[in-house]
Amino acid sequence: MIRRVWFVLLLGAFLAQPVIGQTLTKEKKKSVEKTEGDTTTTESVIISQSEDITPRTQMILVNPLKFLLFYNLSYYHRLSPSVTLGAGIQFPTPRDVSGYGLNAEVRFYPSGKSPRGFYFAPNIAYNKIWSGDEKTEPFSAGALLGWQWFPGDDFAIGLGIGADYYTGSVSSGSDDLEKYDGWAPALRFDIGYAW
Repeated sequence: MIRRVWFVLLLGAFLAQPVIGQTLTKEKKKSVEKTEGDTTTTESVIISQSEDITPRTQMILVNPLKFLLFYNLSYYHRLSPSVTLGAGIQFPTPRDVSGYGLNAEVRFYPSGKSPRGFYFAPNIAYNKIWSGDEKTEPFSAGALLGWQWFPGDDFAIGLGIGADYYTGSVSSGSDDLEKYDGWAPALRFDIGYAW
């Protein structure tokens, strides 16, 4: 299964059209000229500010922290300068557990520079998990505060923290599966590719 996830990531990276990174630089220059006899001295102070303005509208991400429990892959698409919509799929990592999970997330970027910078993200998820005769179908809804940035041209990294509320049905009296009911912290570390 992990080979499939990496294959999809690599295939997406090779098929996507690379965008050359662009940088916007603003300069402010102040000059003072002093005349002393026949000698002229010029002093300059230059303040510059750079910002990555590469237009990115799509991202493919994985959360390696989740690999202990689930293989996962998410896709995000920029809807506007302030909103990004994402959807993902996940499969249990342990060999004796089967199932799948689906999730959806809307990221709101107050800076208007999506998918870059600080964001607030409400999310929902549904999982169907079974092991032998034990089965659970937890549903969760939550919120996340995060930061997305691009240290390379198209390489994406994101961090997030929040909380999710889990509820759902359990087909047996398993104590492990009943732990899916209630609040749980959410920690996210995403890596991926954006174009």
